[in-house]
Amino acid sequence: MFFDHIDVISPLLIPILALLIPIVAILAHYLGKAHSERQRHETIRELARAGQPIPPELLADVQDSDVHRARRDQANPNRILVPALINIGVGLGLMGMFATMMPGAWLWSIGLLPLFIGVGLALYWAVERKQQSPQP
Repeated sequence: MFFDHIDVISPLLIPILALLIPIVAILAHYLGKAHSERQRHETIRELARAGQPIPPELLADVQDSDVHRARRDQANPNRILVPALINIGVGLGLMGMFATMMPGAWLWSIGLLPLFIGVGLALYWAVERKQQSPQP
């Protein structure tokens, strides 16, 4: 009964699995991170409850992550430029690939989406850079 419809489902399995792999990897990363943070806080809580001194290494990890987060969140005008250039390159690459694969077809226009996203990000980068430049 199920195998009667396998011809309909099989072409969709590869794209579905291809999309699920990065989702599962991201979830595993964040779940592992949350688990280690939970263990660290539980250890600190147990040491405090027992009246033991808390090793500086445990607190340094928490403080270092706060420092890295603050440093990462600082306004860097070039943080938008790299994704802009990547999107422009991907868009041009897709347009070239589809135009070569099927000349005269509309498929080349698929590359317009990442291309325009990249152009939009590049324009945003240019405006942001102008606004952050020191005014005399």
